[in-house]
Amino acid sequence: MKLTAKIATAVALGAAFLLGAAVETPEPALRTETVASTYYATPKLPTKPCAEDGPSSKNCYWDAAKRGNGKGYSYVVDARGQVTYLNPKLNDKTARAKFAAAKKRAGWEFWGVVFGHQLCWAKVGDTSRIVCFDGFRETS
Repeated sequence: MKLTAKIATAVALGAAFLLGAAVETPEPALRTETVASTYYATPKLPTKPCAEDGPSSKNCYWDAAKRGNGKGYSYVVDARGQVTYLNPKLNDKTARAKFAAAKKRAGWEFWGVVFGHQLCWAKVGDTSRIVCFDGFRETS
């Protein structure tokens, strides 16, 4: 029967101990250290698609490549109604607040979701203009 290196070492040390010989334990070849790890809970991603128009949906996703006109930006809306775009530059809360404040000061109405685009505002008149935070523009 073939013995592994560890078993052979253990047998040799045991035999030397029984015979009264001085036993030296060899230093390990590799130094081991404890590494601290951090666990982050992954958020539960929504499985239902968001509505194309109307009030903001909650707990849904928008796949811009497959929905609407195939253009725009994909996003997820969590259970609280917070929109998170897959394009990180569109997730700047300060920029969103400045955009909303400017539209409100100019007398625009908040329309929410238009053709799958979130955070949309409209200037209502004979011809309505719609502008969304992600850059989408429409005239009706």
